[in-house]
Amino acid sequence: MALLAFAVLVSIAAERARIPAAVLLVGVGAVFGSIWHVKPPFQFGPAVFFVFLPPLIFEAAWSIDLAALRACVLRVGLLALPGTVVSALVVAAVVVATDKLPFGSALLLGAMISATDPVAVVAVFRHAAVPTRIKTLVEAESLSNDGVAVVLYGIALALVQGTSVSWPAAVGHGIVEIAGGIVVGAACAVPLWLVLRMTRSSEYEVTTTIVLAYIAYLLADHLTFSGIFATASAAVALRALLQPGMNMHNRDIVDEFWRSGAYIANAAVFLATGLLINIPRALHEPVLVAVVVAAVLVARVALSFAAGDDRASRITVFLAGMRGALPLALALALPQNLPFRAEMIDGVFAVVLFTLVFQGSLLEPVVSRLYGKIEPA
Repeated sequence: MALLAFAVLVSIAAERARIPAAVLLVGVGAVFGSIWHVKPPFQFGPAVFFVFLPPLIFEAAWSIDLAALRACVLRVGLLALPGTVVSALVVAAVVVATDKLPFGSALLLGAMISATDPVAVVAVFRHAAVPTRIKTLVEAESLSNDGVAVVLYGIALALVQGTSVSWPAAVGHGIVEIAGGIVVGAACAVPLWLVLRMTRSSEYEVTTTIVLAYIAYLLADHLTFSGIFATASAAVALRALLQPGMNMHNRDIVDEFWRSGAYIANAAVFLATGLLINIPRALHEPVLVAVVVAAVLVARVALSFAAGDDRASRITVFLAGMRGALPLALALALPQNLPFRAEMIDGVFAVVLFTLVFQGSLLEPVVSRLYGKIEPA
């Protein structure tokens, strides 16, 4: 509760200073963590994966425009699947070329930092008049590449640990994880949609969506499928089922609940992320850090040209490539005896800090200049 109370004060200060709350939360957290060694009051990795991630993914997917999603689904698939893999491989190739890490460790590092953060992007887009097609493309890509990055992380970790990896089998397993998560999420949405048809109570509707967010994630994880894809699929499937008959009678209340719930999870995660980033530690391997950050930016530039139709959309896609809590959680989940673990964590910390501060600081003013601001009601 103290963490959340402090996060609210920092967020209000960020609003007054006209900078994204995520940037100031991470920056203030990094200062407190580096100077006074304050740490989050919970185990960061498990909390991110099983407490904060399901509602954050659900809310982001729940708010996506379905018509725009159908129009750009092929482009989202291109960015999320081959795009994430190519980004990881670019990082791995550059790191190996500089002789900083062996291929397996470099690929694992690339997999961890190939996941962009949809939460900070969504928050910024709500204050700017970004076209729906661009907003949907960026949000859907961020959601999808999180799931792809986690699957790739598992493959790369097995490679580093010396497990025999058959690449065709690994690719097939990854596809099954993603497809299985999508199917599980959609299947979970159907019975809860039937429940919603039997009530007009806002508290029951809110509770049902909470149940769906977690049950889809946990069931998919239990079945060794992608929990991220399951939760996103569940949110999109429920929205699609609700549209024809308008079976949710208190949609505005449900939307407001999820906006508030996402802020709570978002604030706690970003402040905790900052507390874990030790700035001197992030600069402990300056050459590796510089190489990794440069590779990430180059890969993002390439993806922005593949995704965007014009200059404004390409700039938006590039700046939206911030990294957040997920890469940090994946890094901290690495086995203690893993070779080059410290160097990989250094690289992840540096990329998260740099992209959130650099790209995050530029995103709102640049996007507002490109598209204009949304005036508060």
